[in-house]
Amino acid sequence: MALPPPKRLDFKVIFGVPLALFVPWLAGVLVVTWAGYPGVVCVTPVAWLLALRVGIICVRRSTSVTSSRRVLEAALAGGVFGLLQGLLFIVIVPRMGEIKASEQASAMMISAAMLVFGILAGAALSAFTASQTERRQQAQSATMNG
Repeated sequence: MALPPPKRLDFKVIFGVPLALFVPWLAGVLVVTWAGYPGVVCVTPVAWLLALRVGIICVRRSTSVTSSRRVLEAALAGGVFGLLQGLLFIVIVPRMGEIKASEQASAMMISAAMLVFGILAGAALSAFTASQTERRQQAQSATMNG
């Protein structure tokens, strides 16, 4: 007898996939920061592109039955990925050097923007590739069945 499809989101995918892709980024940023170049964290917007991979992996690993749920899981995973990158940015920025009192507000705004935009960009990019992966898989399935 087959098990019924899960009725909940696949939280293992939502948190596991972004964490697996974040760890190498974290390691790279920490190594370069400890080597004396904390400014490497400023390339975080480029690293948001890793969320494209998050979407693909989420669709492939999800145990959810419906396509829309897998895309939602991918979007949430991308948001988690962006959150992790934003938090890393906030942690590393003070190590870039002393921030003048007159620039404190600007530094806080930039950090907040990196956090918010990271979450939004991660979710959007991951959902995009997840939906494209779903569409490709459905087309292949239709070709094989038709």
